[in-house]
Amino acid sequence: MNTPWDSWLGTTIIILDLLIIAILLPIVIMQRRESGATLAWALAIIFLPIVGLLSFWLFGTTRLYFRKRKRRKVEAELAPDIKRLKLDIQQEAQLIGLPPSLVHLAHQLDKIGPSEGNQIQLYRQGAITFDAIKAAFEAAEHHIHVLYYIWEPDATGKRMRDALMRAAKRGVEVRVLVDDVGSRKTRHRFFTPLQQAGGQVGRFLKVNLLSRRININHRNHRKIIVIDGEIAFTGGMNIGDVYAGLAEPWLDLHAQIRGPVAKDLQETFCEDWYHATGENLVKNIYFPPTPLEGSVSAQFLASGPADQSWQAIYTLLFAAMGMATERIWVETPYFVPDRPLMMALQTAALRGVDVRILLPAKSDHPLVYYAGRSFWDDLLLAGARIFEYYPAMIHAKAVMIDSHFATLGSTNMDQRSFRLNFEGNLFIYDAAIAAQLRQDFLALCDVTHEATLETRRRLPLRERFKESISHILAPLL
Repeated sequence: MNTPWDSWLGTTIIILDLLIIAILLPIVIMQRRESGATLAWALAIIFLPIVGLLSFWLFGTTRLYFRKRKRRKVEAELAPDIKRLKLDIQQEAQLIGLPPSLVHLAHQLDKIGPSEGNQIQLYRQGAITFDAIKAAFEAAEHHIHVLYYIWEPDATGKRMRDALMRAAKRGVEVRVLVDDVGSRKTRHRFFTPLQQAGGQVGRFLKVNLLSRRININHRNHRKIIVIDGEIAFTGGMNIGDVYAGLAEPWLDLHAQIRGPVAKDLQETFCEDWYHATGENLVKNIYFPPTPLEGSVSAQFLASGPADQSWQAIYTLLFAAMGMATERIWVETPYFVPDRPLMMALQTAALRGVDVRILLPAKSDHPLVYYAGRSFWDDLLLAGARIFEYYPAMIHAKAVMIDSHFATLGSTNMDQRSFRLNFEGNLFIYDAAIAAQLRQDFLALCDVTHEATLETRRRLPLRERFKESISHILAPLL
């Protein structure tokens, strides 16, 4: 028999559950998330109200809403001055070999568009890349701005830190911003020598286990270096031994930029630095007049969860794929596309476009690996080709479309990059650079295994089961 206490407790829990559902469910619905995410939150709140409430309090979007609002405020405050400074120095590019509507879209996404007169050098070897970065640090005269998702406290991390420390000692302004989750292994004391030399170090969206700020999403995945407002680096390489070729073999892609487009990277760094530290760097000294260094037309686009500009990277990629007439070649470590992107790739292949996807044969994230493989059958049926690279872990993020369009940067081909993280990609509108990337792609494909429908049919049942289970979680990856 139930005691009065048991009856009272049960009634209280029921009333509490109903209150949670009545209050929280409309909040979730009004946030207008992706339909799958909304349904998942709704089911959790209805069937496990107290657990749903705690999960929403810790990981829901209330906190992100305020972060978005802060980020938009940052962008709104800096945008007018940044636009004025960039317009004073940027040469509008006359793009050829691209559909006029795609050119128009490229201008609409950042309200300025691509600039001409850039010199871009590509790097595939990590050791050569970090040698070039170190040399640029040593030649810096006024400032060095560095933004990285991962900065490892290993030999390469120490080498780059010490190079910055020497620059700071000779009077160069040094600012380093790292993501607080991506660089979690690199403690504050690691950067103490740099700070003692006069450098500044910030952490993006700090994680505090004692407060609600423990969100592992919405991380700053960008890799940006800007030196004296004239030279920049970006791509897929973080700072660490694996990227420098000193540990397990990883294959990546980075670029050095000289010319007006370096201001695009400077703009992104200034916004992220202001968001993390409150220091406003939008001043003439950080956006100096830049001479035309070459003949390449390019632009740097940034996207993030607070982005109000149409998720620029995703939008431009999606549009370019839809307009492709010759080829779409994708090199990426993580391939978990959403439905629209899958349709763009499938319909392109069905239209006769040469669609190829180059992926690592082994991944450092097994769940993402199997989720990605669950999309292969539909792509192969449409006529796309998929290659698995065995000699190393591919970490490069590059897309080549037709003859004049290429992009590289931090953005993976997955929903985390397109919707959850802060990302940055260099878009290059140049036949020579695109051809160089295509040659690299073909060379890599020479030492790959190509997936076919026949090999997929022979796949063991346990492998298909792993793919099917992982596919359920694809919207969260």
